[in-house]
Amino acid sequence: MEDIRALVLNSAYEPLQFTASRRALVLILKGKAEAVESDGFFLRSVSVTYRLPTVIRLFRYVKRPQKLTAAFSKKNVLRRDAHTCQYCGSKAKDLTMDHVVPRSLGGPSSWDNVVAACRKCNLKKGSRTPAEAGFILLKKPRKPLFLVHSHMPENTPMSHLEAWLRYIPRLEAAD
Repeated sequence: MEDIRALVLNSAYEPLQFTASRRALVLILKGKAEAVESDGFFLRSVSVTYRLPTVIRLFRYVKRPQKLTAAFSKKNVLRRDAHTCQYCGSKAKDLTMDHVVPRSLGGPSSWDNVVAACRKCNLKKGSRTPAEAGFILLKKPRKPLFLVHSHMPENTPMSHLEAWLRYIPRLEAAD
């Protein structure tokens, strides 16, 4: 049950964040939110059975920051690049982050200069630019379009993902 998450919506049905299903149930029981969608997951006690929510909506409006972007991190760079090496296209498990313009040449650690790369390509490229190393990027790196930073565990039920897609315009970055 600790891995099961729920999507939290603002009172205007805007996605805010993901939270643990237990926390979502507590918000419902305290009268601070309502269950919008549920599926086949339950929390049982000796005398009561509760249906765990997939999506909840807060009754009070929560003001969101104007610029809502995902944090720059290895996890989000890999997510933006669909866990694919941007030089050879492999979906290796041991992907690294590579600076397109190397740090040794003044390249920043930013969305526009970092891509996912397999260890083999990263080592081959070294402290050179892709052109100098004979590489061509599959996609130009840019700031991602996904709005909600997901803390979803790898084993998120498909029924949850299907429900969330109705409320989140884009779970992944656009190509």
